[in-house]
Order: sequence, then C-alpha cells, then structure tokens
Amino acid sequence: MSCAATETTVPSINGERRRSWMSDWLPSWRPTSEAQLEEAEKNILSSLSSEYRDLYVPIGEGAVIRCLVMEPQEPSFPEKTPLVLIHGFGCGIVQFFKNLDHLHRDRRLYALDLPGFARSTRIPFPEEAEAVEAAFVSALERWREGVGLERFVLLGHSLGGFLSLSYSMTHPYRVRHLILDDPWGLVDPIAEEELQQKYSLLFRSILKIASRFKPFDWIRGTGPLGPHILRRSRRDLGRVFREDFLDYVYHSNVQNPTGEEGYFCMQHRFAWAKRPMLHRIGTDLNPDLPVSIIYGARSWVYSLDKSVMELFSGARPEGSYVGTYLVDDATHHVHAHKPEEFNETVREILEIVDSSADMTYCRAST
Repeated sequence: MSCAATETTVPSINGERRRSWMSDWLPSWRPTSEAQLEEAEKNILSSLSSEYRDLYVPIGEGAVIRCLVMEPQEPSFPEKTPLVLIHGFGCGIVQFFKNLDHLHRDRRLYALDLPGFARSTRIPFPEEAEAVEAAFVSALERWREGVGLERFVLLGHSLGGFLSLSYSMTHPYRVRHLILDDPWGLVDPIAEEELQQKYSLLFRSILKIASRFKPFDWIRGTGPLGPHILRRSRRDLGRVFREDFLDYVYHSNVQNPTGEEGYFCMQHRFAWAKRPMLHRIGTDLNPDLPVSIIYGARSWVYSLDKSVMELFSGARPEGSYVGTYLVDDATHHVHAHKPEEFNETVREILEIVDSSADMTYCRAST
C-alpha cells in the first residue's frame, strides 16, 4: 500500500457510519461541526510562538491520521532523533499546547490525533479488546510509513501511553526510546473484595452504573446543554489547561465517537485495562528498548498502585533501562499542570537519548 502525506487535503473526519433515524436527527440537536472543532483547536494553538504545519496521512480505506509537524529551532548535524507525541483519551494534539514550543528546540516533532479522535478519521473499531488494540497499532504503523520515519522517540500520555507500549511491543526497532506520561492500563483491575473495603456503597453503585455507558454519552445525550454541563462538571480541566480547552473537548467528543467506542471495549470500569500491561512487559517488550516513565504525584492513575514504578522496573529483564520520574503536586495531566517541570524532564530524557547513555546502561548491565 502506498501512503503519502499531504498538507492540502482536509478530508471529513467522520467517515462511514451506520445510519438510523436517530443518528440522522441527533447531530443537528448538538451544537457542533467539524468546522467548530477546527476553530476550537486553532484558538488554542494560536498561543504557540513556533510555526507548525498540518499533515493528513492516508492509512488506507479513505482514512487519514492528522498530525502537526514542527521543525527544530536549532538544527543539528546529524539530525537528532525525532519526537512523536500521542495524546490520551478524549483529546488530541491540543492537549500538548503547553509543551510544543519547548520540545522541538533541537529535533523535529510530530504530534498526532489518534484515529477515532479529534481531527483524524473516525474509523470503525472491532468489539474485542485485543483486536481494538491491534487496530490502533496497525494505524500508527501505517502513519509511520506515510511520513517516512525510521526511528523516533515515542511519548504517549494515558491511553496514548498504553498504545505506545503496544506499538513498541509490535515494532520495537522503530522506537529509540519510549516515554510514558502518566500511562493508563498498566496495573490489574482492583478485586471486588478490595473495592468493597476501600469505597462506599454509593461510590460503588455510581461506578457500576457509569461503567455501562461510554464516558461522553452523558454529554452527547444532553444536546444543546452539553457544552454548559461539560464546563460546569469539568472545571478542573479548565483550570489545568485553560477555559476554552473545554470547547475543544466538547467538539472532539460529541461527533462520531468511534475512538471512544474502541476505548470502551479495552477498559474495565474506566480506570483499568482488560489486558493490563504489567503482565506483558517482561515477555513482549524488547529488553533492549529504553523506557522512561513520568507520573504526577497526585495523579489518579498513580494512586491506583503507588508501587507501579517498582512493579514496572521489576517486570523488565535485568539490564533493561528504566528511568522513573515523579513530578511533585502534579495531577494526571502532568504536561499541562506542571509544564515547566514536565518539559525539563522530557528534555533531560532526550539528552540521555542523544548521548546514548540509556543504551550504554543496557550494554553495561548485561
């Protein structure tokens, strides 16, 4: 299959979808459109001081992955390893707007919208967790082929961290260094007995009911009230990012929610993955692939199991490189809540990559 990235073609994101009288009627009930999503994104990216360009990379069957590309401010020879950013659930490129200017200083940077999210095509996904994961990974590999990358540093946040791990397991020699930004889906789901001991009946009841619905069903179902309800209920996102970030979140998630449907098939009670990564790291992840993991000290993901860094390191063979970083007072969106600390940490990791100190560690330890 021949793939070529283009800067001019801007295809519809919604792709093919099953039609019914309700799906024909509901979109007109929701105050959203692809144009409004694009405008909400532009409003936030206008705060960048660096130039960027858009690419729409074909991944087959009429679908594209949209990505943002930034050239190095201080080009080097030979060129340094490019950096690829993958966002978390319910978001897209914009979630890294506080980091983009700082992370492309001396290397090319790519930030992409996962298929099914934001401004990439809303491709259909299977209904089984392993197949959904494989579909995401296959799309990412077709994107890589389309932009012509050989090796790169891969940084994924939350769901993007889970998928970055999965991609690295399948295509280990494409990833020079893996950076996990508060990754979702590492630890086992909590046992029912422990759930009953730790949490109230009210919380367990809410969790049980909520687990039957996709995360943004409640926003889509409230029609024209959706934007107001989202702003009222997720004021935390407005504080961590900025107020109009919620406009972007709204328009990203009330349109054809295929990425959300794919995530729903992979998750267990929202917080956990059906196929947690800690059981797979030791056997499926190349022991020579260096990994760095960044958590926020106040992150809900980190709080699920505060021994996760130790467990992750223990799951890797002796001699494998694992760098661990805990950002004080940071929540799940470390990159937005504590951008200065996050950017400094990532640049520190990139300096380790540039000096091959991570690979030297692996060779010295084996």
